Amino acid sequence: MQLKQKYKTKSGFVYELMREKIVSGEWPQGMNIIVATIAKEIGVSAIPVREAMKLLESEGLVVLEPHKGARVTEFDTEKIMEVMSIRGVLEGYAANVALPFLDREAFADLHRRVEEMDSFVKAGECDRFIAANKEFHRTIYAKGPFPLLNEMIFKLWDGGGFSRIVFAFRPERIKTAHEDHIAILRALEANNGDEAERLIRQHKLGLAKVLCDMGKKGTSPR
Repeated sequence: MQLKQKYKTKSGFVYELMREKIVSGEWPQGMNIIVATIAKEIGVSAIPVREAMKLLESEGLVVLEPHKGARVTEFDTEKIMEVMSIRGVLEGYAANVALPFLDREAFADLHRRVEEMDSFVKAGECDRFIAANKEFHRTIYAKGPFPLLNEMIFKLWDGGGFSRIVFAFRPERIKTAHEDHIAILRALEANNGDEAERLIRQHKLGLAKVLCDMGKKGTSPR
């Protein structure tokens, strides 16, 4: 297979090719990825394959294990539900208790972040949306009175990478996530902490459901 001209680097081409095989389900969950085999099939050296796998790992699509090699990510539905259920409770509560501390400046900041996310949704820029999504939530929770709660939330957040995986397989979920953020902001502006808490729990469990559906099917749900 010849390197297509539209790709600036070999690793970029290999990344796109491998990513498509994973997202399409051609490479099933748990499949071992052997660098030498992939390199030979594509017609490149092992270096761009390794570089591509690092990018896929950052998206949560590949698991790299020292001295073992690589494999396509498997969805552990029990772990997903455990983590996202806990996150839903913690984050919903964090938003509720932060509400009295959200001032005009904080709401202006949240509106700016929602506008940014809207532009990222329209442009299909998943990575920038994911970063803005995290800052939207962080802006809310950081105003709360419990720093330890905030720390717990982002330790769980950083350990999963679930949003990145969902958007890789189901890019249309970005729009749903954005609509959730708008609803959460409206509830906060209406001084309805209980509704904001409910919406955030629903937001997290919706993400978990998509991931669990992928896990049950064993392939990407296209």
